[in-house]
Amino acid sequence: MTTTHQEVKERFSADFEAGKKAFTEAMAKAQTHIDETAADLKKLRANLKTQATEAKAKALAQIDELTKKLDSARADQQAKIETRLKELHTQIESSKTDLKHATATEKTAIDAKVKTLENEYEATRSTLNAKLDAEIAEAKARIDTFVETISEKKTAAKTALQAKVADLHTKHEAAQKKVEELKKANAAAYTELQRGVRTAMNDLHTAFLHAKTEVTHS
Repeated sequence: MTTTHQEVKERFSADFEAGKKAFTEAMAKAQTHIDETAADLKKLRANLKTQATEAKAKALAQIDELTKKLDSARADQQAKIETRLKELHTQIESSKTDLKHATATEKTAIDAKVKTLENEYEATRSTLNAKLDAEIAEAKARIDTFVETISEKKTAAKTALQAKVADLHTKHEAAQKKVEELKKANAAAYTELQRGVRTAMNDLHTAFLHAKTEVTHS
C-alpha cells in the first residue's frame, strides 16, 4: 500500500472512531435522562392503585408531566440514531461506488472500510430496535395506567371509556407489529418501514390524547 493509501486509511479510521465516540457519548447521556425519568414513572404507577382520590389525582398529574419529558427525550434520542444511520448508509454506498473503480491494492482497504461501516450500521440498527421496544413497553404501561384512571368512573362513563381502551390496545398492537417488521427489514426497505413505525407510534400517541380528553369530560 502506498503512503497515500495509508494516509487515507488512517484518516478514515480517525474520523470513524471520532464519530462513533461522539454518538456513543450522546446516547449514554440521553439514556441516563430517560432511565431516571422512567424510574420515577414506575414508582408513581406502582403506588397509584393504593392511593386515595386526591393523592391519585396529584400522582396522575405528575405522571403526565414525566410522560411529556420522557417522550421528548426519546424523540431526541431516536432522531440522533436515525441521523447516524443515514450517515453510515451514505458512507457505505459511497465506499461501494469507490470499490467499483478501485485498483486491486485499493480494494482491500475499501473492503475493510465497508465491513467496518456495515458492522456499525447493524449495531446502530440494534440500538434503535431496543429503543423502540422500550417505547412499546412504555405505551403498554400507559394503557394500564389509563385503565386504572377509569376504574372509579361511574358505570355509564366507564362503558364509553372501555371503547377507548380497546382502541388503544388495537393501535398498540399495530405499532408493535410495525416494530417487528422493521427489525427484519433489509437496508433497502428500512427507511420506508421506519416511517411506518413512526406513523403507527404517532397514531397511538393521538389515541392517548383523545382518551385523556374523554376522561376529562366524563
